[in-house]
Order: sequence, then structure tokens, then C-alpha cells
Amino acid sequence: AWTPAVDVFEDKEAVKIVAELPGVKPEDVKISLENQTLTVRGEKKQVAEEKTERVHRYERSYGSFELSFELPGTEDADRIEAACNDGLLTVTLPKVERARPRQIEIRTK
Repeated sequence: AWTPAVDVFEDKEAVKIVAELPGVKPEDVKISLENQTLTVRGEKKQVAEEKTERVHRYERSYGSFELSFELPGTEDADRIEAACNDGLLTVTLPKVERARPRQIEIRTK
């Protein structure tokens, strides 16, 4: 089984999920959001490097993977974005306005 390494970051504007997907084509990855669960599914396909009768070593991992993340409900589902660059998949989940920190003015009488 193969499970990509993942980092999750949060700031006042958004939550970002970054997954290492070296050798995985963007078209082999599907991202869905259902009932506050973000799911990333995909497959790292094994490609024969050379046509040869003998293989001395296979160390790289291949196969299907599925990652699920329970979300707090503060994300703006209509503005979720995903980008893949240099083997890194970045999913950005912007927070809705009401979930962002804000400064409250103190009035004096």
C-alpha cells in the first residue's frame, strides 16, 4: 500500500493541504467534498522503465491511495482550489467570512 505524505496548514484566511504525489499525473487524482469530509483519491501507476528480462530491485511504491480530512465547517466550498506543481498537490480551502478573525472596535460613551 502507498500513502502520500501530507502537511496541513491553517492561517486566518484558509486551510491548505499539501500532499507529495511524485510520479502521479493530475488526471489520475480526484478530489471531492461531501458532508464536511474532503477526500483525495488517486493512483500512482507503475511504468516499466526498461524492457528487460531481469529486475534487480523494486523499491518505489505504486498503487491506489485515498486520503480523507474532516473539516470544521469554516471553509467556503465554492472557492476551494487545487493545484499540482513539481509533484506537490496543494488544496486551498478559503474560510468563510464569518470564520475569519476580526477586530472589534470598543466604543466609549
